[in-house]
Amino acid sequence: MKYRLTFFAILAFSALATAQCKLIALDTVDEFDSTRLIASKPLNIGYLVASGNVAEDLSGQQTVEEGKAIFSFGNEDNIRSFFLTLAVVERKFYMIEADYNVYLKMVDGQILKLLNVPADGEFDRKILMWKYLHTCVVPLEYFHALRNGLVEKIRIEYNGFKQTLVLEEKQAKLLQDSVRCVEERLVATSSAKP
Repeated sequence: MKYRLTFFAILAFSALATAQCKLIALDTVDEFDSTRLIASKPLNIGYLVASGNVAEDLSGQQTVEEGKAIFSFGNEDNIRSFFLTLAVVERKFYMIEADYNVYLKMVDGQILKLLNVPADGEFDRKILMWKYLHTCVVPLEYFHALRNGLVEKIRIEYNGFKQTLVLEEKQAKLLQDSVRCVEERLVATSSAKP
């Protein structure tokens, strides 16, 4: 009986792990240079915010997600790293440079400072707001913190402006699940190699 319970517990854990991996959007190897990329599906972070665009019936403003996050792993030329990509909307154009200007505040109070390689802001005429893409390198010790803990807030420091996104508990859990899922896919494919 004890072995039967253990078997069912292992089976249930496997099913749960497989369910988490439904968060994977991409797992590919480039056929030309063998670059590997594993990425989670985009996750909503922050709140719904009013866009700069007024709805046609003038009853209110269109709302948009404050941000989206993608967790990924990439390797190229024997350099392997995890990345956290943030897509956020802003009402104004802000300057930002590649630097340690993205911070993650964990639920336990720990602050993780990430190297950000941002793209230039792009104006979206549909919502009348600026869209920014921040690609952050996640060192291995921070990967473990993200896998084992929950992110409470994300701070982005532009030149002269600070934006803070507050994650709801469900969003924080989905981000943690995406980190675990990318790890699981990476470990499963690495252990399958001869």
